[in-house]
Amino acid sequence: MLTGASYDYHCHSNLVRAVLPHGLTEFDVHDVLNVFQVTGLDSQGRYFMEASPATKDSFITFFAEQDLLCALSTCPGGDLSAWGWHQADETEGDKPDMKSTCRPIRVEVFEIKEEVRGEVLRDWKRPERSGYKGMHGMKIPTGEE
Repeated sequence: MLTGASYDYHCHSNLVRAVLPHGLTEFDVHDVLNVFQVTGLDSQGRYFMEASPATKDSFITFFAEQDLLCALSTCPGGDLSAWGWHQADETEGDKPDMKSTCRPIRVEVFEIKEEVRGEVLRDWKRPERSGYKGMHGMKIPTGEE
């Protein structure tokens, strides 16, 4: 929409392509979780992106309470240091090579060792199923519960 050119390789579409072989669809992909990205709205309400401050030693840790299928994607815009959305007053020049600013990611999956499992999970409780019944908090008519 911004440039008039179609581009189907963005964070969300990468995740959709990753889950399709597992019988899932685009409707199964929730919002992307931008980790190590600087994005927001400027004082005029325009979306902005800045280069990532992450280093090769940056990491994030998740603790899964159940089996998961996770899909990961590095941003097709790389570390956002060469993003192609320019303000009207910026000079046009050679298009930035966003692919050259893409960085590898590493994923490590650990299992809690049996000998410490009891201590690590001492206060852990199985997640309770949500009581959500649809309708986004509106009352379900009497007799239809």
